Amino acid sequence: MYKPANIREFVTPALHKKAVVYEANGRIKKKYEVVGTIRGKYKQKGSTEKLANGVTAVVTSTTFITWFKSDLKASDILTIGGVDYEIIGEVENVEMRGRYAVLNLEKVSGGA
Repeated sequence: MYKPANIREFVTPALHKKAVVYEANGRIKKKYEVVGTIRGKYKQKGSTEKLANGVTAVVTSTTFITWFKSDLKASDILTIGGVDYEIIGEVENVEMRGRYAVLNLEKVSGGA
C-alpha cells in the first residue's frame, strides 16, 4: 500500500485556482478564480531551458502530493509561495483508491 509521508508532512499550503472563460467585447478571455486551499508535500525536480520562438524560457518541474480531490484537473493553477504552477497531465489517483493524488506541476518563466 502506498504511503507517501506522514500526514504531518502535508504542510505546504497552495491556493487552487480554476479557469473561467468569458466573453468581453467579442473576445474570449480567461481568468482564474480561487476554489480553495489545499495542503500537501512540495518537491522540486529541477529546471530546464527551452528555446521557443527565439526566446529562452526556463521551465521548472515539481511534484505536489496531497489528498485526492475529484475537482483537480489538468491546466488548473496552484499558487505555492506566491508563484503560479500549472498542473500538467492527468492527476494521478494513487492505486485508484481516492486517497492520495500526485500532481505534476510546471512553472514557466523567461517570456515564452
